[in-house]
Amino acid sequence: MISKEIFTYNQYKEKLRGQVDTPDIQKNKYPAIILTHGFGTNRHEKSMFDDISPALTEKGFIIYRFDFSGLGKSEGDYSKTTIAKLTDDLFSIIKFVKSQTQVNTKKIGILAMSFGTLPSIILNSPNIQSYIFLSSAAHNTYKTLSALFIDYKFNPNGLSYRISSEGERIELGPQIWQDLQKQDIPKLVTFIRKPILVIHGEKDKNIPPSYAKKLYELVNKPKKIIIIKDADHGFTNPQKRLEMIQHAIDWFKKTLASKNNLI
Repeated sequence: MISKEIFTYNQYKEKLRGQVDTPDIQKNKYPAIILTHGFGTNRHEKSMFDDISPALTEKGFIIYRFDFSGLGKSEGDYSKTTIAKLTDDLFSIIKFVKSQTQVNTKKIGILAMSFGTLPSIILNSPNIQSYIFLSSAAHNTYKTLSALFIDYKFNPNGLSYRISSEGERIELGPQIWQDLQKQDIPKLVTFIRKPILVIHGEKDKNIPPSYAKKLYELVNKPKKIIIIKDADHGFTNPQKRLEMIQHAIDWFKKTLASKNNLI
């Protein structure tokens, strides 16, 4: 795998930094997968994306991953972010990926983690041919996200903050909570007409598996749901992570790479 730093801009002229991981297999065009990280993290997704990317490149996929604006190495103020801004970031990233000469533009997928499923669902880009939603926060998102701030400071009318597991202070302004009350994500997911795989940990304490099952009931066919026994929100157990990654490989091979795919 060959990794290279890349960047593009969102409509606010903020630089979105990321990386492309290219397979050692030499091809003119590769099926591409965009890894979309979750709330308050970055392109590494607490090492999860660092494990997923080489596993997928080994199978011939080219991988693109970015830091959303205000996070990681990307420009912007995350405390002022909105759902619309995150969605615009993803639009800019997809546009960038589609413009790359080594990408087979008819075979682009998204693997979205937790809060990263929201912009993926809202955007519903016609350029995306397959989805994987990991530990999805698409059902009852307001309740799920606000619960992360309860032990610190949750103020839907002002500034909320929490300390991440990596010791970083994450702040959010009131606009994000207003956005979440307006967005009907479960309804929006019914508009996606592409293959969707839902993967969730049986022991996810952040987002109950029941939410994943409700989301699965709403999505259109072709679809599949996998609840991984004893796995937590971030699939931190090495064996459970490997199991999750294998399911991801199998899904994208079926929906993006094979001659007889579902598209």
